[in-house]
Amino acid sequence: MESLANARRGETCTIKWMFGSPGVMEWMENHHIRQGSQVTVIQNTIDSLIVAVNDMRLAMSRDVAERIKY
Repeated sequence: MESLANARRGETCTIKWMFGSPGVMEWMENHHIRQGSQVTVIQNTIDSLIVAVNDMRLAMSRDVAERIKY
């Protein structure tokens, strides 16, 4: 398993597991980021990640992306 922070632009990843504070986990669940969901990496920079989930584009910090494994 790899961290989502290591995914390359254009790569589609199926989330295997993730962890974080209850507030962050609730935010991700509300935006359809959960185990088994697929996300496509739009942009991966040194400090953030932009992903596509369903019809949404979401930005997350690198430390949050490190806690998501695919």
